Amino acid sequence: MTEIITAKNLTKSYGGRMAVDHIDLSVETGEFYGFLGPNGAGKTTTIRMLTGILQPDEGVVSVGGHASGDKQKIAELIGVVPEGRGFYDWMTAYEYLDFFAELYGLAGAEKEKRIADLLEKVGLTKRKNSRVGTYSRGMKQRLALARALINSPRILFLDEPTLGLDPQGQEDIQRLLKDLNKEGITIFLSSHLLNEVSNLCSRIVILHGGRIVANGTLAELRLKTHLQDATLTDIFLHLTRSL
Repeated sequence: MTEIITAKNLTKSYGGRMAVDHIDLSVETGEFYGFLGPNGAGKTTTIRMLTGILQPDEGVVSVGGHASGDKQKIAELIGVVPEGRGFYDWMTAYEYLDFFAELYGLAGAEKEKRIADLLEKVGLTKRKNSRVGTYSRGMKQRLALARALINSPRILFLDEPTLGLDPQGQEDIQRLLKDLNKEGITIFLSSHLLNEVSNLCSRIVILHGGRIVANGTLAELRLKTHLQDATLTDIFLHLTRSL
């Protein structure tokens, strides 16, 4: 498989504090990639550099073959569900997606079909004319996912997509993500829900103190840590407590 995301020597500091400390990473096309770490480990900063929101202090990034400075090309390739969702509660769901569709240059029948397809995909067709402010948290999460998909991205970056949801809401989002990955979308998932990552992701990276301390499949992480039959939670706590 080919690499669709790469970062070499990626570094970012704030006021003399190293947030991301010279890390290398690569994500293969079609991969479901889990990105873990305790609070303050540098996960969100890394995602912001990979998506072109932040400029690294050092290092190079390539997304879909485009360098981080080529923000327009990268924006065309990616969809992002950030930790802060940024809804306009006075809009209906349809108006909300219509607004973002036009930002990406969609118009006419193509726009109408894209919005209808996405509302159906995330299960919001019956509530498309309801104001977003009346939505439950789970419905808003599904709408955020639809917004991230409006430009038919090849790569999806997700920062805590099921945070605060009840078990049914988590299951709904996870099922959607599995289907999207089966369709060929590369998914870069940051989450504190380790069971979720373990169930969804083919490869897992653990970040601590701005550095990558583990990288591999769950089976490979068990071998590297000598924790046979351990859960991902066991491995995560072992690696982040020992530093």
